[in-house]
Amino acid sequence: MAAISISALINPSTARADESVTYEVVSDVITVANIEYEDSSGRVAIPNVPLPWRIDATIASVKAPPPSGSQVRVDWRPSAGPSKWVSARIFYQGKLLCQNTLDVGDAACYGITPRIT
Repeated sequence: MAAISISALINPSTARADESVTYEVVSDVITVANIEYEDSSGRVAIPNVPLPWRIDATIASVKAPPPSGSQVRVDWRPSAGPSKWVSARIFYQGKLLCQNTLDVGDAACYGITPRIT
């Protein structure tokens, strides 16, 4: 006879479905950047992406810490300079979760640290 633990009956494990996020990188000045983002298959890196850029992705947990949580990074260092702003954004459930706007050549947003800059 197989033994069943009491905790297994009280707290059965549940499978968690992937969640959907939208990553976005925009700029009025910079036209091309290198982008990395996280999806359910892991880190995706795309060089020389025309801006603006936007993608819907699935992720196991939007607000989990790196490396498994939602995150988008953008690098435009060869073209960086004063007032050459780029914004990296994460949208979750139709709402802006994170936005990081910088002119230093790289920016990142993480679902675990929602902020708007």
